[in-house]
Amino acid sequence: MKFTPKALSVVVLAQLVGCATVLAPSGSIDEQVDYFLNKQEYTSALALVADLQEHPNPEVSNPQQLQDKVIEQARHYEQQIITLADNAAAKDDWRSALELYNEALAHFPNSEKLQQGQKQLLQRQDVSLAKLRLDLLIADGESMHKQLLISERVAATDPKDWFARHALENKIEEADKIANDLAEYGRHALAAGDLELAKRTLPLAVKLSSTPDIKIANARLQELLAEEEERARAEQQRIDLEQQLKDEEEQKLAQKQVKKKQKQQVAIAVAQKQALGGQLLIDFKNACESSNFTVAMKLRKDLAKLNINNPEFQSLSEKLDQHIAIHVQSLMEEGTQAYSRQQYEQAMQKWEEARILDPQNEQLKAHIDRANRVLEKLKSLKQTKDEF
Repeated sequence: MKFTPKALSVVVLAQLVGCATVLAPSGSIDEQVDYFLNKQEYTSALALVADLQEHPNPEVSNPQQLQDKVIEQARHYEQQIITLADNAAAKDDWRSALELYNEALAHFPNSEKLQQGQKQLLQRQDVSLAKLRLDLLIADGESMHKQLLISERVAATDPKDWFARHALENKIEEADKIANDLAEYGRHALAAGDLELAKRTLPLAVKLSSTPDIKIANARLQELLAEEEERARAEQQRIDLEQQLKDEEEQKLAQKQVKKKQKQQVAIAVAQKQALGGQLLIDFKNACESSNFTVAMKLRKDLAKLNINNPEFQSLSEKLDQHIAIHVQSLMEEGTQAYSRQQYEQAMQKWEEARILDPQNEQLKAHIDRANRVLEKLKSLKQTKDEF
């Protein structure tokens, strides 16, 4: 009976046959496998199930299932160790992280995943140590710079003090050594394009030493920083220009939307005006036909405000003027007849009615004024008579 094992990143089963590191107990194959799994001896467990490929055992009804069980637990163990080690390293507990890998590889020495994890952990440890050493060197450099300044002031205060001069020379020597170490970091940083690291080391190195090669390295840093600043400025200008163009486009779009909305509003207003004008024209026509001159005149003014000036309106308006003129003339005559019969109030009523239709008629105004004077005289005579 032959079967193909599942892939496991840390194990090549073919290498494990016969590689069990712990003596298998007596009992069935399943019991032996469980024993190794309980002991976390995954290499031995995998070797045992791998051996079934070459030497099938009738007591194992499903060797593939047994192998899957071992692989799954081995994979889980690997992941658990890696997670625990990463958590420990994140807390700077490197000792615990390394011990986790050492213990795990003692149980599972053939695990490529654990081996890779341990290798990566050591690399991370090296990086962390290098950073700490650099931080310590920078701290020493900053401290030395302060000490150097103080030593220079002490030596300058008393030039005859040999001890102060000697101490200053020692400080200068120590400062040169630290400056050279800082400059070495700075030059490597420049070569790698790491300007941030170069900024932390080279300016401080220049403060500690006036060595020409350190000055040259720092000058190169300043050139690169100026170029970087210029690129950043140009990039910001590009971003600002893009934003400006975007804002202008958005503003144009907003203006278009406003104009579109205004056009829609105008179209709606025109439609409403046309609808209103159409209805007013119908009412105007009805008022003209029914000789309701007062209403017709009002409707004509409303239509004029709406700039309605179609042929039908013009024709109706002309006929209205004609009919009004005839009706005004009739009212004037009726008023004159009433006036001649000394029916002054009736005459006034007719003339006032006519004046509503023809307010600019001077003749009507004269008639009304004359009738008013007569009525006033009659009223005055009546009052006089009543007094006597």
